[in-house]
Amino acid sequence: MTTPIYRNYYRQRTANQWRKIPAEQGDPSAIRPFLAGNWKMNLIPRAGVALAARIFDLCHNIRDVDMGFAPPFTGLSTLADYIEPDFLQREYGIGRNVFLLAQDTFFESKGAFTGEISADMLAAIGVDRVIIGHSDRRANLGKYFGFSSSVARRLSKSFLTQSHLRLSQRENPDIKILSAIAHLLEESNNDVLEGLEKFLEHELNERAGESDEAIQRKVHAALANGLQVIFCCGENREARRAHETFELLERQIRIGLDGVARPTMHEIIIAYEPIWAIGEGAKPAPPEQIAEVHDFIRNLLMDLYGEQVAARVRILYGGNVKPDNICEIMQLAGVDGALVGGASLNASDFSKIIRFGLPN
Repeated sequence: MTTPIYRNYYRQRTANQWRKIPAEQGDPSAIRPFLAGNWKMNLIPRAGVALAARIFDLCHNIRDVDMGFAPPFTGLSTLADYIEPDFLQREYGIGRNVFLLAQDTFFESKGAFTGEISADMLAAIGVDRVIIGHSDRRANLGKYFGFSSSVARRLSKSFLTQSHLRLSQRENPDIKILSAIAHLLEESNNDVLEGLEKFLEHELNERAGESDEAIQRKVHAALANGLQVIFCCGENREARRAHETFELLERQIRIGLDGVARPTMHEIIIAYEPIWAIGEGAKPAPPEQIAEVHDFIRNLLMDLYGEQVAARVRILYGGNVKPDNICEIMQLAGVDGALVGGASLNASDFSKIIRFGLPN
């Protein structure tokens, strides 16, 4: 028997299992799936508007799901002007279900933070929701900014020799540090030193990104400025292989949402995005793994905020979502939409994702 696809639904928990119950289209109390396109660092502003216009044209009169568009910062104001609700209603028969998303924010409101954008700046130009904790920022920053190689070079012989000389000339030098450096500089430890350098560079490449604590501060800054939050979480390949997925997700969610009060949870959308399922050549997570993780997240939310909140918080899946797998994903009882990367840059593909379960 084929599992039905619901575009509007309620969620109930019976016999320790979550399930969807169909609701009539337009029922204000029903859960509406959220299909969000993350354009990442692609498209100049005019090209973004042209893409959005083509998607809207292909999704004429689609009002039973929410659509989100996350252009780069440079495209936010231009797209905000275009997706004015009255205009969208008049031209495409949509409007109140279209949301402007930012790809990130900073946790301070102003100051000497060159290159950062604050939450109140985003709110001022019409941003509705902000993506926080995306895997590109959690896991990949070190690969691009050279932090890992810079730190690893501290284990080179020349750097350690200079450090040993400099520290030994200080008054009351730390004997333990000097002893450790001298030990590493011994000829017999050459292989150990080279191995540590390579190991440290690899580890920092994998881990040098935004911390859970920084993400938590961003969540609170966004909420304080009236922005809803799309809170991303997910495990890398190593954590999946080591069976540490649930431990990692629990840490990310507990720390990232710490201090978010129960009445405020309706402003939070969670996006589960396994890092190993993202990017060119990667494969999406199998449906059974998506279902297992979404159930885990929802049960964790129930422990933290109660069953009523857990039933209504929307949990999206992200990771190689395509037109040919969106229906299978949306059939899962715990999935409430998708955070879409590459496919959202193609009007035909993203419109098919938005129209999941409808005839072509």
